[in-house]
Amino acid sequence: MSGERVDYAPYAAFYDAHSVGVAGDVAFYRDLALEAGGPVLEIGVGTGRVAIPSARAGVHVIGLDLSVEMLAIARQKARSGASPGRLDLARADMRAFALRRPVALVTIPFRTFLYNLATEDQLATLRCAREALAPGGRLALNVFNPNVLMIADALRRGPEAPRPRPGPGSVEEWQAYEPTAQLSRTTWSVRSRSGARVRFSFTLRYVYRYEIEHLLARAGFAVEALYGDHFRAPFSEASTEMVWIARRAG
Repeated sequence: MSGERVDYAPYAAFYDAHSVGVAGDVAFYRDLALEAGGPVLEIGVGTGRVAIPSARAGVHVIGLDLSVEMLAIARQKARSGASPGRLDLARADMRAFALRRPVALVTIPFRTFLYNLATEDQLATLRCAREALAPGGRLALNVFNPNVLMIADALRRGPEAPRPRPGPGSVEEWQAYEPTAQLSRTTWSVRSRSGARVRFSFTLRYVYRYEIEHLLARAGFAVEALYGDHFRAPFSEASTEMVWIARRAG
């Protein structure tokens, strides 16, 4: 496997304050989980922002993540409130995992799929997701819809000074694009409570609509729906998000 794995250790304590997700995503995945009527696997569970509300709604959720620090926070948060469901957390690489029993739904929320930087990584993740599903099970994932005008403008401007990032606290952001490789490289500088700044960098491989459709087909999925947001609006040129639902084929 290739691809860069992100070290969340320096950033985990700041994650919930500065990574609030995409509008409507928690309710979207919770409703899909309730509709599935069986265990749900969430890939890239992080601090449990999406998984915990689903478990509290009565769903059995299995959450996988590569970051020990993020999983520790998720466990702490899950213990802080009563849950009629069940939340099982485990450390795993999304490109290489297997479940003992199949699930009814696999989710990859909040653009986690974009951490796969090579085609072989993308396919490995999707194939693991397919193998985790019971026959007829569904996959739901979200990625951003690449804004080619914004990318072109960033390339025209070239390297620039950090800019403030929307959200609480003092966060500065640098962003650079490699359009041939379809890579977006981001660095955040976050001010801690002590006043020191913590730097955190990550790289995403952005993907386009028909590229995702092709990857899903190669991995053994049939596309069921593509939405432009988590409120199930039709996908259009103006959509900033791609929200996919696909069913295990065969």
